[in-house]
Amino acid sequence: MRSTSAYSWLIALPALIMSPSDIFPSKPVKIEGNVIHSLNGRQVENAYIYIVSGEEEALSGKDGVFTISTWQQLPVTLVIEHPKYRSKQISIKDPSKKTVIKLDPK
Repeated sequence: MRSTSAYSWLIALPALIMSPSDIFPSKPVKIEGNVIHSLNGRQVENAYIYIVSGEEEALSGKDGVFTISTWQQLPVTLVIEHPKYRSKQISIKDPSKKTVIKLDPK
């Protein structure tokens, strides 16, 4: 007599149906953007940008540009923080479009 249940094969069923590419993308997604002042359009340097449910993070450069690579499935939520501006959250659904983030001064 077998000690395992007759239905124990059901535990392995998701692994047989789903491939790793269904769970994880085949390569990281690259999110690019530009952080600007909402009133005058000037680039915001050293804005801290991070993905809420991960460890991915970046700082905007002198030109306000940032890049973050992630293995997470889209959409992802970005948080943008800077000491002189109000924090902002945005959802990224299509990383092929360069994101322009307008920050409001405090």
